[in-house]
Amino acid sequence: MSAETAKLKPEISTTSIELPWLIDQVTIRRDQRGIPFIQATNEQDLYLAQGYATASDRLWQMDCLRRTARGELAEILGADALEVDKLHRIYGFTSVAEKLFARASDQTRKVLESYARGVNAFIETCGTRSLPLEFQVLGYHPRDWTAVDSLALGKLFAEKLSFTVDADILRALMSDLPREQFASLLPETSPLDVTADGKDVCRGDRLSRAPQDVNGRKFSEVEIAILTDLLKAMRRSRAVSGADGEVGSNSWVVSGEKTVSGKPMLASDPHLPPTSPSIWHITHLSAGDLRVCGVSVPGVPGVMIGHNEWIAWGITNLCPDVQDLYIEQFDSNDSSSYKTPKGWRTAEVRSEEIAVRQSSDGSRNEPLMLDVKVTRHGPIICERGSIGVALRWSALDTEVIDLDTFLAINRARNWDDFVAALRGYGGPPQNFTYADTAGHIGCYSAGQIPFRRAGDGSLPYDGTTDEGEWLGFIPFEELPHVFDPPSGAIIMANQRIVGHDYPHHLTHNWRVPYRARRIYDRLQTKRKLDADDFLNIQGDTYSYSDAIFASEVMKLGGPLTATFAEWRDLVENLDGWDGYSNSDSTVLPLVTEMRKAFRNHILAGVLGKERAQLFEWRNEGTFLDKLITERPIAWLPERFTAYESFVLACYREARNALSNQLGSDSKQWTWGRLAQVRFPHPLERMGSVGPRFAVSTFPQNTGGSMPTVNAGSRVSMRFIADLSDWEASRLCLPLGESGDPSSTHRADQLDDWRNVAPPVLPFGEESIAIAARDVVIMTPTLTR
Repeated sequence: MSAETAKLKPEISTTSIELPWLIDQVTIRRDQRGIPFIQATNEQDLYLAQGYATASDRLWQMDCLRRTARGELAEILGADALEVDKLHRIYGFTSVAEKLFARASDQTRKVLESYARGVNAFIETCGTRSLPLEFQVLGYHPRDWTAVDSLALGKLFAEKLSFTVDADILRALMSDLPREQFASLLPETSPLDVTADGKDVCRGDRLSRAPQDVNGRKFSEVEIAILTDLLKAMRRSRAVSGADGEVGSNSWVVSGEKTVSGKPMLASDPHLPPTSPSIWHITHLSAGDLRVCGVSVPGVPGVMIGHNEWIAWGITNLCPDVQDLYIEQFDSNDSSSYKTPKGWRTAEVRSEEIAVRQSSDGSRNEPLMLDVKVTRHGPIICERGSIGVALRWSALDTEVIDLDTFLAINRARNWDDFVAALRGYGGPPQNFTYADTAGHIGCYSAGQIPFRRAGDGSLPYDGTTDEGEWLGFIPFEELPHVFDPPSGAIIMANQRIVGHDYPHHLTHNWRVPYRARRIYDRLQTKRKLDADDFLNIQGDTYSYSDAIFASEVMKLGGPLTATFAEWRDLVENLDGWDGYSNSDSTVLPLVTEMRKAFRNHILAGVLGKERAQLFEWRNEGTFLDKLITERPIAWLPERFTAYESFVLACYREARNALSNQLGSDSKQWTWGRLAQVRFPHPLERMGSVGPRFAVSTFPQNTGGSMPTVNAGSRVSMRFIADLSDWEASRLCLPLGESGDPSSTHRADQLDDWRNVAPPVLPFGEESIAIAARDVVIMTPTLTR
């Protein structure tokens, strides 16, 4: 560091603390954003310090997450959280985590135990009065953190990223539809399709084959009723736990041939439900030959997305089918006995005691007993009379620890190391994008995806047969992957990534390729790309879905403007719109509300009002695009004789909706006002103290929505890695590092996130030293 630089550097605050279990000294430097840069001489101390540093920022969030996973929220939040607790007790995440820990390698156990010791060291230093505000408001003290807690948190991510149960139920509820109509509602291909390696494959004229009903049977009224109840219950639970709504992700990587620097560049921005504090925690870890930085999950050691000295990686959801439902027949005279092809069999029954808070000060709890039945297929998640629905889910298997993969990736130096790390991955199947300093790029879709004895698991199976049995998992070598593609680009945005000739069933639940197509288009606009280009793509708000709808409405109404004043008004409102989800756009709110009305009337006409209200299909955009483009008479709602009158009715409905939401002045109907951004905190509605936890709701000033690359409030972090210079890599969160409402680091990254301007993240020793604002020196206590 030069003398001149030293003069400009602000004064550093230094604190020393002694901790048990430390072997040697550890230094934690924090920069102006409060990001911890942890330097240790050995990994045991490193992960202990990570646990300590993370807990100092996010202890209550960590406790809330582990209580969610273990089904213990009602103990602090009362009966409102009971449905969430019941579901997670049925899943048995705690038991799964305990079995995983029992199978863990000695090395992984040491990492988990060291991390837990660090968390507990922070809890001990807090004392009751200096615990995070949430503990003081709710009147309880956190128990010690355990290695099992960290593993249980991984199951919450699996829950957020696995959603085919909903799809299976919806298909069953629609199984009475004519086969062609059924298939049309659930398309898997689109004219906008882009494969993973960046090649344009417009084969959207082909509709997918209807998912298989292997039993060739119809569902009974009782079965439909129980499946409907299950769907509603699961959605209520997710709403309470904050796991509801769209999830997705973008990640793309280009080779050095396409960059200004001549080295690869990688971008990653996962899309998850917005929360306060953020779901991620930025950290930098250094010990011996390990140096890695990026985002971690509060409560879990290591780095999940980021880079080390040799490689960078990102993650997107594969949207795989790893959940199957089985309708089990129980003996009406023996509620634990269920039918199998070999006769009656006794289900395992375990009793769960859930503590439910009864008093505001937490002094009185009442136990609620829950008996959970487990069949050969998995736990019974819903039951009515002698019929139960069992869930088979890869997340409930206890063979593979997800953490092993990430700890190995943190150390990977090349593609072979990276692939070796992914080989044992057993978490929710993901697309792992990759780049290295040697100039290589790649992507591997890893995880356990089952193949069945019959069918593809897209409808609930008859549990009395063996047709739905899992025979194994797709071999790792046969999972989708690409390395150094000729196109020089890899795009992953939850779209369909394989062609129809791919030999295995991955999923029927690909996302509409709006984001993938837009990333592909933007990557073609320049011969050589730099970090600013990547940032511009991350911030892109062009909405294919709304632009297609608006364009088709213009075509439909153009000839009518001379005759009908209302059509003239509609066309004039849409004329000249560029398709972007800008915050000041008054066109986008109108288009989105019209498209919503169009969708609801179409579905109500086909499914009936009740079923239409349940219909939430992650790929329905392709179906709606096709309808507004081709306008087939067969899908026109009964009370309309032509699409002209139908679309005009949608226009009137949209104006009424906007007037009710935003007031009568149509000039104030902006996207920024309609698409308000909020980051909910679990306690923000808790009486007079709630506002202390709330983050102010604000307009979406940079625009964006779920169909756009910039997915608005769902963007859970922004990361860009420049393989030519690690000091140029950028990373930010929506809010900040701290969960403390009074901390300066609670929301100090918000403006960077909103403006799609993530700052650089220091990586080397010199840059970290320059960036340091606070330093904690941790030393071993003299006695243990």
